[in-house]
Amino acid sequence: MSISHRRDPQPSRIPAPPALAARPASLPEDEQGEPTPPGGAPPLPVRVAGITPRAFVIGTLLIPLLVYWIEYTEVVAQGTDLAAMSLIIAAVFALFVLLCLNAVVTRFAPKHALSQAEMLFVYIMQTVSLGISGIGMMQFLVPTLGNSTYYANEANGWTDLFQRAIPTWLVPSVADSPNALLKFYRGNDRLSLEYLGAWAAPIFWWSAFICVLLGSMLCLNVVLRRQWMDNEKLPFPVVYLPLELTRNDPETGPIWRNRLFWGAFAVPVVLETLASLNYLNPGIPSLPLKPSTLPNIGEFFTQPPLNAIGYLPLGFYPLVIGLVYFLPVEVSFSSWFFYLLTKAEDVAVVALGLKAPGTPPTLARMPYHGEQGGGAFLALALFGFWSYRKYLSQVIGKALGEKEFQDVPDENEPIPYRLAVFGFLTGFLLLSAFGWVGGMVWWLPPAFFALYFLFAVTFTRVRAEAGLPWGYGPQISPHGLLTEVAGKTHYDLPSLTMLTLFQWFDMDYRAMAMPQQMEALKMGSAANSPARLNNRHIYLVILWATLIGVISSWWALLSIYYQYGAATGNVNSWRTNMGSAGFNLLSDWIKNPTRFEPNRLYGVFTGMGITGFLMAARTRFTGWPLHPIGYVLAETSTMVWLWCPTLVGWLLKLLTLRYGGMSLYKKMIPFAIGLILGDYITSSVWALIGLYLKIPTYRAFPI
Repeated sequence: MSISHRRDPQPSRIPAPPALAARPASLPEDEQGEPTPPGGAPPLPVRVAGITPRAFVIGTLLIPLLVYWIEYTEVVAQGTDLAAMSLIIAAVFALFVLLCLNAVVTRFAPKHALSQAEMLFVYIMQTVSLGISGIGMMQFLVPTLGNSTYYANEANGWTDLFQRAIPTWLVPSVADSPNALLKFYRGNDRLSLEYLGAWAAPIFWWSAFICVLLGSMLCLNVVLRRQWMDNEKLPFPVVYLPLELTRNDPETGPIWRNRLFWGAFAVPVVLETLASLNYLNPGIPSLPLKPSTLPNIGEFFTQPPLNAIGYLPLGFYPLVIGLVYFLPVEVSFSSWFFYLLTKAEDVAVVALGLKAPGTPPTLARMPYHGEQGGGAFLALALFGFWSYRKYLSQVIGKALGEKEFQDVPDENEPIPYRLAVFGFLTGFLLLSAFGWVGGMVWWLPPAFFALYFLFAVTFTRVRAEAGLPWGYGPQISPHGLLTEVAGKTHYDLPSLTMLTLFQWFDMDYRAMAMPQQMEALKMGSAANSPARLNNRHIYLVILWATLIGVISSWWALLSIYYQYGAATGNVNSWRTNMGSAGFNLLSDWIKNPTRFEPNRLYGVFTGMGITGFLMAARTRFTGWPLHPIGYVLAETSTMVWLWCPTLVGWLLKLLTLRYGGMSLYKKMIPFAIGLILGDYITSSVWALIGLYLKIPTYRAFPI
């Protein structure tokens, strides 16, 4: 099986964005590193551009600054999610400001202007580090470490149920500083050396854990890079914006000179500004854009079985419409089609009497959406590995030093395959050892991390083919497969407790680092310049930015919570409560130990089977319209808010190709970029206004 893109003779069904074929400047060069210019001219000379000292310094200094902005905006001001997007808003805004400053330098001191390679290096350092500060990462970890102690009481019984099984070296110590946790939750203080002492052990161990986890992802990305980029030529829609913004076409000049770009840019600027003003003063009229301000279609169906449709909101995010323009039409079509199909499934099971109408998602089983999603995530990774098993055997053979694979090229890879393969295996062993030392039974850590990395590969693949603004994992994550599906009776208390301490990075995948790392590698090979980015430098830059991102996130979050109080009304309560979500589940696991449920496993197998069928059909039937990525997305929460703007973006691209062809498509690329950037810049400016005025501001994303 394979899900590689095929050449489709129909222009309305091209599997990869036409811009990749129509704009040679954005194409990755061939394996020899010699891009071929238009018209069949001889290849241009290519040099490899490494990171310069000034780009390194700029990128490093920006990380703590942007991390604090993210934490304050999301935690205190409760504004737009600046780090939870596929295109990280804070990183795009920083790139925009850098481009504006660079334009001034180019005008008055051109010799000192930054090159495209330098700007991309700075941007890469932000994208791979800022997500660490977001939800599903440090914003969940920090409250998790304190909540197990601070919120333990007689009502929930946490002290008697599991607190004794929590490794003391992984949570803040209150023995030497009794006020360390109290002030963390009540605020009106500052981060001091005394409080840092209480947090010292968890900061050290969890920082090491995060670095190993993300380093293992990077090694895995190196193994997969050539297959996805050079062999299958996946589109990577998310990298279009930074590449288009930083390139300078010799014929048309930079994108800033395009009127379509500025026309599209103005649309979200006006709409989001009016929405932001309306948020502060409801008397100011605005045009609703996001689901929380638009009707829910499901409310119009009040009688069974149609009331099983449930929540089906509208939404018209300019950002989404712009990004979908770069998706293959079969991917964007499949994304909204399969999501609406899941709604039809819900109606069908109610009509057949298999589920009562109005059953909440937390209690619903049929049609096993969560289990289907878990199976789909497993299948996309496993069947994908099987489809390019020959490539993987070459990489592994090269890593093992076998003679027949000596000619397998890895000179231009971020690191040699030997280091990538054994680096991943070493990281996997260290992560498993972390669980063993924490008290888990011997087989559980390897099983959990094997499942987690499979899910991470699928999530990265989804971003590479359908780079929507944000993405979720399935409701049944690796934790769910090991507990909800397999049952809980065969785990002891230390295993369940340590498994709970791993939940913070398995609850929400929106800020997962692995897709950002792979997209950074893609930008390195697709830069429009005589100088391709040095892959070895990209690798080192990612490692460095990861370390700075971890340190900056600890500093920003602890400083903010000691000032504003994690348990007060001064901060976003959802983020604090997510620190208790795992312990509430653990309490339920202990009180209600469920056994293995075969029907839920059948749901997992169903998801795997459907995904496998779609992957096989795509390679065997010419013109097959359904893409497996669409099914994978539909069985997560990703499309709940995005199905409508995805449909609009798909229709816009389909009509453009059908009635204007490739010529009109290329002309409209600046329009799509303008929609994305205008949405981002306006949201960023209002987040800065909230930071300056110390007031909550309008949340442009997600709802």
